[in-house]
Amino acid sequence: MLDCARKECNPEPSSRENHLRTLLVLGGQNFSILHDVLEHFMFLRVLDLHNVNVTTELLDSISSLKHLRCLEFSGTEIRALPESICTLHHLQTLRISGYNYLKELPGDMSKMTSLRHLEIDFCRQLTHMPANMGELKFLQTLPILVVGKDSGCDIRELQGLNLGGELTIQNLENVMCVADAQEANLKDKPNLRKLCFSWGGNIDLQLEGNVEQTLEGLRPHQNLKRLTVEEYMGVRFPDWMSSSFLPNLIEVSVINCRRCEQLPLVSHSPFLKVLMTWGMDAVKSIGKHFSGGDDVTEGFQSLKELRLMDMLNLQEWSGFNGREVLPLLVELIVSRCPKLTMLPDLPSLKKLVLEYGNEMLLGSVANLSSLSSLCIYGFKELRSLPDGELGNLAALESLSIYGCDKLALLPEELQNLTSLSSLSINECNGLTCLRLQGLSSLQDLSIYGCQSLTSLIGGLQHLTALQSLEIHRCPELAYLPEGMQHLTSLRKLTIMNRQKLTCLPEGLRHVTTLEELVIGNYESLTALPQWIGNLSSLRILEIHDFDKLTCFPSALQLLTNLQHLEIRGCSCLTALPEWIGNLSLLRYLGIYECPQLECLPSGLQLRTNLQRLTIQGCPQLKERW
Repeated sequence: MLDCARKECNPEPSSRENHLRTLLVLGGQNFSILHDVLEHFMFLRVLDLHNVNVTTELLDSISSLKHLRCLEFSGTEIRALPESICTLHHLQTLRISGYNYLKELPGDMSKMTSLRHLEIDFCRQLTHMPANMGELKFLQTLPILVVGKDSGCDIRELQGLNLGGELTIQNLENVMCVADAQEANLKDKPNLRKLCFSWGGNIDLQLEGNVEQTLEGLRPHQNLKRLTVEEYMGVRFPDWMSSSFLPNLIEVSVINCRRCEQLPLVSHSPFLKVLMTWGMDAVKSIGKHFSGGDDVTEGFQSLKELRLMDMLNLQEWSGFNGREVLPLLVELIVSRCPKLTMLPDLPSLKKLVLEYGNEMLLGSVANLSSLSSLCIYGFKELRSLPDGELGNLAALESLSIYGCDKLALLPEELQNLTSLSSLSINECNGLTCLRLQGLSSLQDLSIYGCQSLTSLIGGLQHLTALQSLEIHRCPELAYLPEGMQHLTSLRKLTIMNRQKLTCLPEGLRHVTTLEELVIGNYESLTALPQWIGNLSSLRILEIHDFDKLTCFPSALQLLTNLQHLEIRGCSCLTALPEWIGNLSLLRYLGIYECPQLECLPSGLQLRTNLQRLTIQGCPQLKERW
């Protein structure tokens, strides 16, 4: 192991180290010694340069390591490998994963005849690949193949390769001959578990060729478990996408296949658990075809997660003859389907996410009695939830409403949700009040960016199960309701509110269970109350943007369990009290943007328990800090 962060690294190893077989280079800045070090390690089998700044000189020196079996560049910003790498004829594993910088592989890679694993995961910036990749007869791992147009890698190079794991084939628009697709011989590669077929953005080039026959010719082996089709411009999917040809599928994704008029025929796949569709503009209805034809009793017997996203013309989704479909579906996401107005009966659904849709779609929620989690996002014109929508959701545990600008009120039936444990209301600028009555099971309450919210009706006294309360950016909320002293389970409180709130709620002094307190944006508050010392369980305290705060109350030193203290944006604060050094459990002290702060407690430097001290934006502090 070589630590390049150490300045005293010795580039000349001992005679025993000359026969080193494995070298792991730790990240750092002292990379200049690597070139000198490697020339002494001619018998290396494994070289790991993870997160190392790889220079041209370093790459050239690597080519002299003729016995190398495994070479790793993961996490580097390398953009191209030199031709000299191809002289490593014994190399079996070449790994370049983690970052998306690699654009080019060396042209003579076909000479690396011992190569078994070319791990180039997530290198989606590769624009072309070298020719004759099919000559790498021992190759087993090839995550990406970029099909060339006039030169470079031909899809037929896959024919004789015994590949396993996953494979993404990019730029399939360059496959102009159906016979070439068939010669890739994917149907005889039983070790491939995940396949992605991806076309580029040149739609005209796709339409010039026979794109449907090309995909038909790429039929994979029946052992395939995960399949993705991207940017395919055919009108129909091939027959082999049905369950009779691929019985072991567990996940299917079709993305931006904008001319396909129907979803893939995968309803009878016995093990299919996840189906995602995105950007299928031509699909207008989901019904008998999607649900398995006449025999719906056998359709989608294992499907648990379904995503319908960016389907701009989808108008109808229905069951068949009143029967249940998707009997085991537990999670459904419907996003940007503006013409869809109704969902079918989904008896097992637990989690539902509705985004940027038609308001009428919300009317279907009332029939989903098994629902435990509901998220409503981006319904910009929604003024109120439909009557009775929430009343039947006795099992609902989590409700999140985001970005519904015109939502003025929540229904009174909210108080009937006796199982509700989490409620989050974000960016609902038309909401003026929030009723809290009856929410006896509520554990987490988050209110964020509701610009017109003025009150929380019903008080807090009934929220005895509440463990976390967060209020951010609600400028019209002038006060918190009475009853905070009854929050006997509260562990975390965050109040980041500018303008109207002028003091901390008095009832908070009795919440001795509180472990984390984050408060800020109290523009007119000049001091914290003395009763803050009553919060004996407090471990985390953060004070943000108290523009007029000049000092801290002495009672703060009573917080003997405090481990984390952060002070940020207190522009009038000039000094910290000496007794901060007496907080024996304090591990972290952070001070940010306090321009008038001139000194820290003298005893702080003697503390041995403080593990982290961070100071930023405090120009008046003495240099010794």
